[in-house]
Amino acid sequence: MPPTPLYLSAARIEALAAFRSLEPDAVTLHLAVDAGGLYPSTFHQLAGEARRDPRMKSLGRDLDRIEKFIASEFIPGPHRLAAVYSCAKRGLFETFVLPQPFKSALTAGETLDLRPLAALAGQYNRYMALLLGPVKARFIELHMGQAVELEPMTGDFEGVDGLGAVALHAATLSRERRYDRLILGAPPALEAGFIPLLDPALQKDLILEPVMGPERPIEAVLERVLHNERQARSVRESVLVHRLLDEARRGGAVTGLDAVTAAVQQGAAARVLVRDGYTKIGRACPKCGHLSVANRSCPWCFCATDMVLDLVSELGNKALDAGCELYRVMYDTRFEGVCRIGAELKVPLNKPAAPPTARALRGVFAMKDGKPSPLRPR
Repeated sequence: MPPTPLYLSAARIEALAAFRSLEPDAVTLHLAVDAGGLYPSTFHQLAGEARRDPRMKSLGRDLDRIEKFIASEFIPGPHRLAAVYSCAKRGLFETFVLPQPFKSALTAGETLDLRPLAALAGQYNRYMALLLGPVKARFIELHMGQAVELEPMTGDFEGVDGLGAVALHAATLSRERRYDRLILGAPPALEAGFIPLLDPALQKDLILEPVMGPERPIEAVLERVLHNERQARSVRESVLVHRLLDEARRGGAVTGLDAVTAAVQQGAAARVLVRDGYTKIGRACPKCGHLSVANRSCPWCFCATDMVLDLVSELGNKALDAGCELYRVMYDTRFEGVCRIGAELKVPLNKPAAPPTARALRGVFAMKDGKPSPLRPR
């Protein structure tokens, strides 16, 4: 069974990354999908600006195809970002969706803008669910909230020969489709006979899910995996938020939009944590692109700045360009209570020493007889 048009396989990612054109005619659309359903108006604004841009005058076919996809083919569902890549001259038209939003933009260049994919590469595993029964073995690949079912195997899987064939096919799929972890759903008797036959690399990170039998609907498999992913993400968020707040007290991190904006643009940020849904109006320099929360004049080139409706998404793009990890906090409530954006620094700040306590001062300025010195600060 072929992948759905929106499913992002490892092979598709590699093909998109390898795409090159001899001229700036490769069009990229990143469209943030909001819960209120306002994304079509955002797209119409982007498309109108693109059609008025002289540099994109020859890309009408690409813009028409993209508009048709967004208007009549794209179904938002739970997705947070729609990505479309088009190059009509070279027969390219690829679409996929992502579970996190990024800045909406419509651009053209010699290569494709894959920054959102790079940002999420280390945050989502690629799973293969093997649903094994006595006479049928199903293979379902899952990644970033999407699932696709591959060609199943049928036969007698209660003996060593049948189970060995399934284990060999699982290892082949692992190499070809480059999934990170294998999820096994099988009755206890088959599970006990199958696991020793698996490739040792697959045994190492094997996830056992006895509730997922061979007749489990693909929607139920996807929901089970998403549930486990949410729990794992919640744990990681808690660790990252705790470390950020701890480092902020030591000078190894900064919090607040002003401080994070400065750290990112100075190249001092290593990882940026931002609360999901956090937006803020800000300012941007039309000449050098410098971002600020409220500067009417650019501190770098002294030009008058323009207002930007979402400074946080603009800053996210700056962070990605600078090679920072951009992590969206979705579950940890402590983060929203303390700050809604923070950044771990590459090099800790040199914080001033804490003022000495009264007891320490008495120890420094005390007389030999133990009485307080007249030199002690009052």
